[in-house]
Amino acid sequence: MRCALLPTAVLAVWAGSASAGGINFAWGNGCWVDNPQSLVTFACDTNVGAFPMTASFAPDFDLPMFFALDFEIDVQADIPTLPNWWQFCSADGCRMGSLTGTADFTSAPGGCAYAWPGRSPSLTMDWFTAGACGGGINLAANRAKLRGSVASDGYPTIHRGTEYYAFRLNIDAQKSSGGSACGGCNVPVTLVLNEIDLGGISVDRLTTPLANTCLRWQAAGTTPCSATPVRNMTWGAIKSFYR
Repeated sequence: MRCALLPTAVLAVWAGSASAGGINFAWGNGCWVDNPQSLVTFACDTNVGAFPMTASFAPDFDLPMFFALDFEIDVQADIPTLPNWWQFCSADGCRMGSLTGTADFTSAPGGCAYAWPGRSPSLTMDWFTAGACGGGINLAANRAKLRGSVASDGYPTIHRGTEYYAFRLNIDAQKSSGGSACGGCNVPVTLVLNEIDLGGISVDRLTTPLANTCLRWQAAGTTPCSATPVRNMTWGAIKSFYR
């Protein structure tokens, strides 16, 4: 069953604007250069607040008519079964609606460029797990996958050597504490941004980290970033456009 989310929207050192293409992933409202943070620790003692994470990209080449991007994030818990706290599916999910996102960076810290100034791109996402959110994807019991697309009616040229904001995700703290809490908030989890595909006059598939593509939830995590390998995406707005 394919479950739609609600739309809204090993560590290296940053070395300035990239001259070759790649991707970055950071905790916080800004891109990696704004806030180079790969670990978030949460005491799971409140149901208020949120934990944003931001993806960014630099194209391999100048890309005219940029209209959309697709992305894929793999998630793995440090226990045999993905905790209920990470069940965001809109059916049978303990924390339905607790993962949202945006691709509108009209207001952003400013370390990266915004590809669509003056516009508000749409973001669609799907969360897959081994259970109710299977969607035909074969996943281990302790894993999840997030696939998403960003699209705009603006058609700018994006440039090699410039890093752009891609999207921001927000995981809220609902049901982390108290009698209605979903179990497993304290379990270490690894999240890896494995791929961003850019669609314009041609397609640019980005899988190489510019600085960091691996985020940790809770300290003392043991799952290696390489445990969530890149796979070719066979879905999304870009593939549909070029089909």
